[in-house]
Amino acid sequence: MRGESARYERPSSDKEAAILLAATRLFGEKGRAARTADIAAAAGVTERTLFRYFPSKDSLYRRVMFPAVLAATMPRELTETAKLFAADSESFRDWHRRVLKLRTNAARAAAPQFRLMLAALLSDEGLRRKVISIWKKNLWQHGVDTVARYQKRKQLRADVPPEHIARAIISLNLGYIVARALLAPDAPWDDDAEIEATVELLFRGAGKA
Repeated sequence: MRGESARYERPSSDKEAAILLAATRLFGEKGRAARTADIAAAAGVTERTLFRYFPSKDSLYRRVMFPAVLAATMPRELTETAKLFAADSESFRDWHRRVLKLRTNAARAAAPQFRLMLAALLSDEGLRRKVISIWKKNLWQHGVDTVARYQKRKQLRADVPPEHIARAIISLNLGYIVARALLAPDAPWDDDAEIEATVELLFRGAGKA
């Protein structure tokens, strides 16, 4: 996947880069209803020039969606999501804090792609299946295994199935990430303090008493 990512992320010219940037923003705002004429105007090129690079709106949409899949499923700081979730820490709090901080930073750095991904997931069944497949392969089982590891160390409650705790972690993290990257990107939040509070909230419910 790393090679595919590099191929998609290196436009062949400045004009292609401008088209991709404009398409990512407008598809994120309007979905597939975004017009190629508006994308071309936002990129500072003619519609004819746009179609020289991309023969159809569908081909342009697919072209911007691949980096969006990567941005939504893998943090920029790591080449594989599995490495993040499988990495060990001395405490569950340290592990959760690191995961949430890296994922939040990744989503904020790729906010247009992240917005595009969320919009597409609501309307594109094929893409949704693809993302779910990537998520299950690279994220889910590693998260469950990590929870089970900390349960064995008696840092998390053993009376709750690890799958339940893993789902709570993902839901809580995703809520914060969406709020920070999309809903309140310019809010004067103290991210370290907010992340610490989120980590503590989860631990108070799932932590070993």
